[in-house]
Parts: sequence; C-alpha cells; structure tokens
Amino acid sequence: MVGMENEVGTRSLISPYSDNLFLDFLRVEDFNLTARALAKRGATVVICCRSVERANEAIEKIQAETSEGRMVALQLDLGSFASIRECASQIKTHFPHFDCLINNAGVSVKSKQFTKENYEVHFGVNHLGHFLLFKLLEDNIRQNNSRIVVVSSLLHQRGIIDFEKLGKCDDDRQNKRMNPLYSDSKLMNFYFARELYKKGFDVHVLCPGFCYTDLFRDHTFKWYQIAAMSPVIFFAMRSAEQGAQNIIHAATDNNNDEKKNPFSGYYIRNLEMTKSKHSFQEEVGERLWEESLKMCELK
Repeated sequence: MVGMENEVGTRSLISPYSDNLFLDFLRVEDFNLTARALAKRGATVVICCRSVERANEAIEKIQAETSEGRMVALQLDLGSFASIRECASQIKTHFPHFDCLINNAGVSVKSKQFTKENYEVHFGVNHLGHFLLFKLLEDNIRQNNSRIVVVSSLLHQRGIIDFEKLGKCDDDRQNKRMNPLYSDSKLMNFYFARELYKKGFDVHVLCPGFCYTDLFRDHTFKWYQIAAMSPVIFFAMRSAEQGAQNIIHAATDNNNDEKKNPFSGYYIRNLEMTKSKHSFQEEVGERLWEESLKMCELK
C-alpha cells in the first residue's frame, strides 16, 4: 500500500475542484490515461482496483513521466462485499476529504460468472458493487459536496431491467450477441445516476464511446460478426485516450443545468451533453434503488 498518511488539511485546488479523486478502475488503458491526466493537474488520485501490484506498476511508469500530483493504490474487488467494505473503510480513515468519486469499473464476460455473494457478475460488479461503495462513502460525499462520475455506455439504450430476474443469470439473454447483460448493467448505471441527482448529489453520467480497451477481452467473435462490425470499428471506435477525455471532463469541468442533467436523460458524449434515446421511468429507478439496498443488506 502506497502513501497512507492522513490527507486532512493537505488539499490543494484543481479548478474548479480540489485535489482528491477516487477511481475504481478495472480497465487498464482508462486507468493509465485518466490517472496520468488528473495527476498532471496536481490531483491526489487514489486508484481502487483488484490488483494493487499491477496498479503500482502503472503508477511507477506514470510517475516517471511526471512529478506532478500523487497516486495511491488501494485493493478493491467490486465482486465482493467484504472487499468493498474494507476499501471504503481505508478511504474513510486515510482519505476522508475527497472531491470526486469516479465509478468506472466494468466487466463484460461471455461465460456465466457470479460475484462472491452469488449475483450475476455484470449486475454484481457493474451496478451493485458501485452502489454499495457509494452508500458506504455517502456521509463523506455529503460532507465534502463531492462530485460523482458514473460511467455508463451507449449500450444502455439496448438494456432492460427485469425485476423478476434481477441479479440472476438470464440464460436467454446471456447467449445473445452483443452481451445484453452488459447493456442491462449500463442502463442500471444511468438509473443510479438519475436517483443520485434526485437526491441532490452533484452527479455526472457519461459514455466514453466504443474504445480500444480490454473490456471485451473475454469475448471471441466469429468472422461474420467481425465483418459486420468492421465499419463501426473503423469509423466509430475511439482510442482509450479519447474515451478518457470524457471521464476527465466529467470529473473536472462539466456542469449540469435544469434542462440538461442525468434525471432528464442527458449524459456526456464527445465532451458534450447528449440526450439518451431510452424512455426512463421514475418508478423503475426508485424500485432499483430499493432492491439494491436490500441486496446490499442496508435495509
């Protein structure tokens, strides 16, 4: 564990926000690029990820390029409630004053997998893990008026929420192409952001674009799928660096207003506020929040 001294009273400013930001990354490219950019702004960046060793290796490379800012690695497995609770405890003890929580971790797998609590992995990691981490840090977020960044995806527009199968493995959807369970979890991310906005939090939701990252490393594609996707890959896919710019913008520069905000269905895409095509229903967001509380044993 790196640099675990107490941060109280040592904050500097990143206009318009001060310096402590928390990233819970699983995607290596996003982590490297976003952490590097925030560190260059003078931020203290706390990276929460499954492999502290791997994160520290990346930190060493970044610090060799810039002496600005500070980076710290904490262990976090969003597929384990015990790990999430331990990470939140470390944050509250050593970094109680932070300015932004970036919820960027995401998994997309082809095989049937489950979290430690036996929830389907897309639901458990991409939605429920972030939800529990937020709830455990909620008091600090309120006290610091911290910004929250939620990384969704354009695929949220393909998602559905079936409360009868919430957290379970839906075999019918698991076996379809384009991984509908991932899309479902990204829709839940958006609903999570909408509920946070309703509750008065400074929350920003974004789509980083289809990026060249290792998110779909578990997938194999048939030749005809690759052929069909080639125009999209060539013209629409963005570099990891371009995708990271949306995260940095959301964490430091973006502002919501009465018309364009997460509750109204707006999200950041290509550094601009864009209206989602999904038809959001308020009762769905409220029920998802309540069900998530129960699953996290917070109610």
